[in-house]
Order: sequence, then structure tokens, then C-alpha cells
Amino acid sequence: MKCLPSLRTFLTLSVISIGSVFIVGACADNTYFASDGGADKGITPDAYGVVPDLYVNPCAPDPAPTVSGKVFAPNGTDPIAGALVFVPNELPPLPKEVRCASWCTVVGSSGSQTYANADGSFELAGVPNGKFQLVIQKGYFRRVLDLEMPHCGTLALEKAATTLPAKNGHYGPLDTIPNIGVVTGAWDKLEKVLQKIGVEEMTIYNGKDLGSGPQSMQSLLQNSALMRSHHLLFINCGTKFEGLVTEAGAARNVLFDYVKQGGRLFVTDYSYDFIEQTFPSFVDFVSSDQTAVDQAETHNAAEKGADNLKVKAEILDTSMKSWLGLPEIDALLDDGRIEIEGFETGWAVQQSLNGALPTKSWVEANVSWVGGSGKRSLTSSYSVADTDGTGCGHVYFSSYHTWGDGEELLPQERILEYLMLEMGSCRDPI
Repeated sequence: MKCLPSLRTFLTLSVISIGSVFIVGACADNTYFASDGGADKGITPDAYGVVPDLYVNPCAPDPAPTVSGKVFAPNGTDPIAGALVFVPNELPPLPKEVRCASWCTVVGSSGSQTYANADGSFELAGVPNGKFQLVIQKGYFRRVLDLEMPHCGTLALEKAATTLPAKNGHYGPLDTIPNIGVVTGAWDKLEKVLQKIGVEEMTIYNGKDLGSGPQSMQSLLQNSALMRSHHLLFINCGTKFEGLVTEAGAARNVLFDYVKQGGRLFVTDYSYDFIEQTFPSFVDFVSSDQTAVDQAETHNAAEKGADNLKVKAEILDTSMKSWLGLPEIDALLDDGRIEIEGFETGWAVQQSLNGALPTKSWVEANVSWVGGSGKRSLTSSYSVADTDGTGCGHVYFSSYHTWGDGEELLPQERILEYLMLEMGSCRDPI
């Protein structure tokens, strides 16, 4: 039996079964879980996959040591659903730029792992006695704790220990957050939602004023390396630079390659042309019937939504709906729907999603627009691959705005909060 380097050493003798194969473990100065069987091959912790149970309980026949807690957003108040909690053998740094490689794979695999429930709570059995590291991770948000377990005991972590970092190196040198880019617009402020959930570090690009300086959107769209340095990119409604992507060229190529190579792009309302012109096959926006569904419509053609709308929308994703219904979030109406308001006059209307491609509608409602009415998706996403089938990034679109300027998050901003935290996840959200 091969024994891996350990975070905690102890002497144990045990027998575990993997299928019909029995492994006898007798390792001094070695890891707290067996390393044969598939563990050495690594795991993809944010893939929500099943990990082989190779843990060797040092306390048998008594229960294994257990750590529990509840994961919170950087603001320390909002629970985080689906956060990965694990004990690593090795902890490589997260990549500095987007990539399609399995950066979620824990090198040398992990000793024990679980995922937080919808309310952020978790209980992780199979941790080592004595000193060890515990990692709490949601996408590129990572908190690393140095813990010490009483012999064959339990640890209940307080909120201060399980709150995700608001900035790099927040609580310790290994704490990280995503590299976030935000393009300003005339009609929306996605950066305000990020701030409300506690994020303290982001790079702001000016999209609402024409210009070509280093902090302008034009500079961003012309610099592939700069674009790839942002794990998450948010484009607010109402920029001055949509014309850069209405024709084939450098800006469109930079944006396409960013997503193809693993970038996460979030766009709202009037800025829909950044995705319609660059990725026309995924969503058919309302416009001319003469345009094929997989072809881009004329610039601004889908901006037909009726004004002064206040709708009761259906949440189609069960995990999102469970989270929105938590007492701490309290975003749902009594009938399980959510109220969305503040649509800008002429908001961009989605006609349909291409079911033959990896697309998803998260929120839909009955709405009206110039020339029609009906049930339409208001929040959608899709996975992007090139014509050769390669690619791993995701695009998110919202027909409505964050809208609220107050300190409290509006119900519709809660939808965006959920997606902002979910969109950096390694697992495919589609």
C-alpha cells in the first residue's frame, strides 16, 4: 500500500474494503485516509461528484472526528449553498486567469469532502485528529482554516471562521476571491450587488462614457490577456461600446475567446448585443422573423419590452428556489414566485432558448413587448463551445436590472447574488 504525505501523522492499523478488494493499512507518519483505489487520481470537488470512501477512521469503532458549521457570503449574513468543504493533502493555488483545465482537481486528492446544504450548513466527518487544514470554497472564493481537532472529538465552527473572504488574503495568506471585472453602464449597477454581498476587490472599467484610456471598456475589448485575467466579467446595461462587436473583428474575437477559454460573462438588458452578436446561436431574441434563429439580429433590434412592468416570476431552478426561500434571504412570495420590477423602457426580450445547445432558463414570467406578449425567460445562461466542440466558459443574461440603490438587496437582486456566487463554480451550471 502506498502512503501519501500527511498533514497530520498518527499510527493506525485498519482494514477497508473497496468492492471485493481488501486493503490492509499500517502506516506511521502517513495520511489519515487510504491512498489506493482512485484517490491518487484526484477529484473534482466542485463537480458535485461522488468520492470513493477511502478514509481510515483513527477512532474506530467510535465515530470519526467531525467538523461542522455554516458557510456565509463575504458580508457575513447570507448563507452560501453548495460550497465545497474539504481537507486537502495538497493545496495548489487557484489559477490567476481563466482556463479550461480541471483546476478544481485537488492535487493528491483530498482526505474528506462535502458540500454545504441550501442553508449553508455542513457536517464533515472523517477529518483527522490534531492539527489539519480545512478549505471552504465556492468557485474562486476560498477560505483556508488551520484547525486542531480534539482526539476523536468534534468541532463546531463559528460564523467568523466560515465566512468567505471579501478580498485576497483577507483572513490569511491563502484566502482568495475571484479576479472580477465590472464594466459600468448607464442603467444598471451590478457592482452594487457585489458590494452588498461583501466583495471588496474588483476592477472597474468605464463603459458608460466614450474613451480609450486603460480603464475604458474599449481597452478591455482590445486586450485578450487583460480580459482573461478576470475570472468573472460583468457588463452593465447601457454601455457606449456595443458597436465594437456588431461587426466581426478583434473585439468580438477577444470576447468569444475569453468565454471559450473558461471565462464567466454576465450581461444585463441593453448590453445584450455583446452576447447576441458574439454568440448568436444560443438565444433567439425578439426581432425580425426574417432572421434565422442562429444568426445575430440587427443591433438593438430586441429592445422592445414594455415599460412599468412588475411581474411575478417563476424560479425554474430548484436549488435557487430553495435558497431564495431561506429565512435569511426571504425573497419569495407566499405562492413561491418572486416579484421583479424596474424594467427599463425597451428592455431586451428573449424569444426562445436553443434547446439543441446547452442552454438554461432560470427565471421566466408572462411579459409584454411591442408587438406581442407571453411567457419568456428573464434570466438565462449557456455553455459556450467553439465549432470544434472545445470550450468551457459560461454566459449569463438578465433582461432586468439590479435596480435598487438601497442597502438592502431586493428580491430580484437576490437572484443575481445567487448567480454571481454560482457562476464561478467548476461544475457545469447548465
